Amino acid sequence: MAYILRTPAGTFTIEPDEADWEMFKLCIGGLWLASFQTAEEASTTVAKRQTGWSEWDRLTEGECPSCLADWEEC
Repeated sequence: MAYILRTPAGTFTIEPDEADWEMFKLCIGGLWLASFQTAEEASTTVAKRQTGWSEWDRLTEGECPSCLADWEEC
C-alpha cells in the first residue's frame, strides 16, 4: 500500500522500498528522502518536519497530519 500527502512544499509519498521489501521509502516529488521500517515512522518524520527536505522542514505554518491515518491511501 502507498500513501500520499500534498503540501505547499511538494507531494510526499510513502511506499514499499523496492531495494528492501520489508522497508518503506519516503519521497517528495519522486525524490527519495529516507527509508523506514514502517510507514508510520515515515509519516512521523514528516509530522515532526525532520525529513531532510528543507522547504518542508523549515515551514512553521500550515497543517500537517500527525499520523498516517490522515494521509491519502492509494
